[in-house]
Amino acid sequence: MNTLFLSFIIPAYNVEPYLKECLDSIHRLDMRGRCFEVIVVNDGSTDGTAELLDDYQKSHPDLQVVSQENRGQGAARNVGMRMARGEYLCFVDADDRLYAAQVPVAMMEKWRADIFSVNILQLGSDGKRKPYRRYVPEYEVLMNARSFMQGRNLMPCVVGYFWRRAFLQERQIAFPEGIFHEDEEFVVRAFAGADTMMALNVDWYDRIWRKESTTTTTNRTKQQQHLHHMVTVLQHLETWAQTHPELRPCMQYKLDYLAVDTLRILLRQHHPKAFRQEITSSLRHLGYFPLPWHNEWKYLLFNLYTRLIL
Repeated sequence: MNTLFLSFIIPAYNVEPYLKECLDSIHRLDMRGRCFEVIVVNDGSTDGTAELLDDYQKSHPDLQVVSQENRGQGAARNVGMRMARGEYLCFVDADDRLYAAQVPVAMMEKWRADIFSVNILQLGSDGKRKPYRRYVPEYEVLMNARSFMQGRNLMPCVVGYFWRRAFLQERQIAFPEGIFHEDEEFVVRAFAGADTMMALNVDWYDRIWRKESTTTTTNRTKQQQHLHHMVTVLQHLETWAQTHPELRPCMQYKLDYLAVDTLRILLRQHHPKAFRQEITSSLRHLGYFPLPWHNEWKYLLFNLYTRLIL
């Protein structure tokens, strides 16, 4: 039996309208003869997701399905990681789809980096695609992951990377469970723990804009919960940096910008004064409000603005 090259891991919660298209986009890929597996973790869905998966398995024996009570996306991804057997892992959100027609197998087999980054496209409600926000790396150059991370605000979307499974296991890197924005913590810890990374100029992933998603919700209670969780992620990473001081230089820039993102969202969503004070008090306790200084004019302006308005 051929060795599995790639494991696709999909957490699924009430995604019946989107899941088949997501799975089809994976099965259309040209893997250049390499074996792959698809793992879907049904995270307590109450719609027709389970029935759809049962039907899909009949014609796709590579599909593995595990069902559990609803525990959140981080927990579902961790279950998928423990089940995976591929050399590399690829995380996919069940309401998105893959854009690429071919997996960049040759480059991945040649360089065997701990992390490969790929391009994400944002598919808007108007049907138009545009590049999703990300750093602009030098493509197809093997580099030290920690050195690359230093001074950059890493793209936090876990779906924008291939991850070497053995490296994640060796460094004991997993998703925090029970919170939103688990990508942020995972990506930072992975880059801080990795030795090598390479950016591939491959348009890989369609991130589909939807109303009331984790990042676009207008529900005030959910918005406040997400902001609390962003502070929790920053707290986890700050604690980790304190216990691994040798990694702080490569992590600090990203940590500062996590605080920036928290404050930016807090201001954009127009929360009551008491809630704003609650969040800024938590950031102050962590040493991130007022923001640390950086010699970048946009950052400096935002730093001064938040000092005056919050």
